[in-house]
Amino acid sequence: MTGNAFLTGLILSITTMAGIFLNIPFSIIENRMNMKKVLQVVLLFYSGLALLYPQANSFILLLVLSIGRGLASSFLWLTSWAYIFTYTDKRAKGKETGFFSDMNDLASALSPIVGGFVSILSFFLPFYVLSLTSFLAFAVVSILVKEIPKPEKTSVRLQIAKLSGYMHDRRFVKTVLLVIVFYALINIYYSFLSVFLNDEGISIPLIGVILTVALLPAVSLEVPMGHLMDTHGIRKTMSIAVILTTLTALMIPLSSNFFYMIIVVTAFTVNYTMIFIALYSRMSDIMRQDKVVMTGAIATFKDLGYTIGPLLAGTLIGVISMRNTFFLVGGAFILLLPVVLLLHD
Repeated sequence: MTGNAFLTGLILSITTMAGIFLNIPFSIIENRMNMKKVLQVVLLFYSGLALLYPQANSFILLLVLSIGRGLASSFLWLTSWAYIFTYTDKRAKGKETGFFSDMNDLASALSPIVGGFVSILSFFLPFYVLSLTSFLAFAVVSILVKEIPKPEKTSVRLQIAKLSGYMHDRRFVKTVLLVIVFYALINIYYSFLSVFLNDEGISIPLIGVILTVALLPAVSLEVPMGHLMDTHGIRKTMSIAVILTTLTALMIPLSSNFFYMIIVVTAFTVNYTMIFIALYSRMSDIMRQDKVVMTGAIATFKDLGYTIGPLLAGTLIGVISMRNTFFLVGGAFILLLPVVLLLHD
């Protein structure tokens, strides 16, 4: 649609750019709302928004839709994780966080291959499928989600004061740094890996196969990974995961062979998933009682990373090529290691 790597990066990053400015205000507002109703409204909005994408035949229309998706994503992410952080048992935070992530990644594992093959029938059909699944999710939430935390009546001024207090907590600052760097790097892969594979001559349906097969082992291992972290500690587990993620990321651009890609992308996905679970386990551990508001704060830094990633990649691709960008970004994962080594379980 854009025909330009930088504009593609801008479209992909604008979805999360809105979250940088809105996640904290949204979390303060949501802390005083009924979470179930928030989920219902957001899922209905998603369902309608997906129907508009096939009509977006210009850069401006795509930009507007991406902003709308960014607003909806902020509320959906905040509400979902606030539920998890509210009910997570501190003694089993890794296992329980891993289970929620497991279910999320199961959907992610199915979507590339389903989307790839559905697009053979019609390029726009995946958007209609998204609309249908969003509506089905709305129905599931309406029928099955019963337990709803009571909206808190804490004043806005007090909630802002709590946020300021966290920013002076070294544990929180280290976690924030990890979140920004990790999400900046990983969103480059989320955004451009399929483009890179297609440029290497791999067809869209086969790309869907690669991305789905790569996620399946990660999905099956997330709960054991969480148990491993609960047993051996976040610092040790994340250090190993960072090293393995860096090595496998550097291997991705070395060959365009289909079977090679399946093996390497699968190994990369399993390794970065371990980092993901470790980060969320740590977030749950340091948030204490301020789950909703602090979820908004973490989401702001996550979206900052998500925004930086595609913009940086779009710029680098135009200067040093797609392949060299993936080499550079892959090696950059090692930047997480010094911060991880400073963590205390």
